[in-house]
Amino acid sequence: MNKKYIKGFCPSLRRPIFASDGLLVRLRFILNTIESEKLKSLCDLSRKYGSGLMELTNRGSLQIRGIKKINHENFIEEIFKNKILEHEDDGNINTIINPFWTHEDQNYKIYKILAKYKVPNLPEKFGLLLDLGKIPCLKNISGDIRIENSRNNKILVRAEGSEKGKVVNFNEINDFVLNMIEWFMNYKKKSTNRMGELLLKKKLPDEWCQEIPIKTCYDIFPSNTIIGQIFGIKLGRFFAKDLKNLLLKSKSPRVRLTPFKMIILENVKNFNDENFISDRNDPFLNLSACSGKDYCTNSSINTFKLAKKIKGKTKLKVHVTGCEKNCGMSKETQILLSGTKNYINFFDFRSKDKTNSRKKLSYFSKKFFKGIE
Repeated sequence: MNKKYIKGFCPSLRRPIFASDGLLVRLRFILNTIESEKLKSLCDLSRKYGSGLMELTNRGSLQIRGIKKINHENFIEEIFKNKILEHEDDGNINTIINPFWTHEDQNYKIYKILAKYKVPNLPEKFGLLLDLGKIPCLKNISGDIRIENSRNNKILVRAEGSEKGKVVNFNEINDFVLNMIEWFMNYKKKSTNRMGELLLKKKLPDEWCQEIPIKTCYDIFPSNTIIGQIFGIKLGRFFAKDLKNLLLKSKSPRVRLTPFKMIILENVKNFNDENFISDRNDPFLNLSACSGKDYCTNSSINTFKLAKKIKGKTKLKVHVTGCEKNCGMSKETQILLSGTKNYINFFDFRSKDKTNSRKKLSYFSKKFFKGIE
């Protein structure tokens, strides 16, 4: 069967990116959570049909790398045969939920409402953030409509790019979020993909901008929690065999995927695995990188090699990219190292003018970061 393979920023199961190492597919799971048995089956499929490399994205999705084009349909068939996914998610709004949700809290209940939305024409990167409760932690995660706590601990719905939002009752959330999406769709231009872009040109209705959210945002680190143990993923990439081994030995029943390049193994504590980060002071936690030249046709440098080279040389949040598109950056990025063939462009986002300088690729040493913190 002839199929057009899409190269872009938002791959899915049926619409992969054709990367340098083969097809790349991305899977989103309900509540950003998957049963361990299903995840172990996915690890097996990654090794059977792909390269055995998997990645955790900035939105808590899983990417499977290196799938051969001839194997893509078989891979899809086994995904549903093993019930790793129950149904297609095309048309669903991308919703990120606070990873510390419980079945009794508002995050869970509102997620169930939002999961019913089908807006096929919405830009692929457009997303909702659910960050209610005692541990708000998604303020540095990219989104378009935020559902969070107001100062008086009520539900606040806020458009990305606006300092204020509207306080709503639980029963009003469904209609109000749909109204905000409709407003976005009515006023956006063809090239407008994010709420923040639209708000630079179009003012929100005044009644939608009445209350500010609480400023509290907890930093998440590898640790034991009531739910389970948090593990970091080194630069967001891991081998399927290592993840399966972690699941087998830890005996966790379910895994929560977070947008912090971390996973939570439910009902686990005080477990160690050298392939994953369990130390909150691990220098890898301050580093992130795009795929790099061995995996992306646009990249000119080995981003992981450079990231490992500078590990421990600064406590700042550093992101390494292989081209000027700067994929994979987050709101937390303080220093950007953007590669070209022989040089690295150095951007310091802590300064208003985003200080830029250029250094040779071979220049990086402890002295490079001296004096910038």
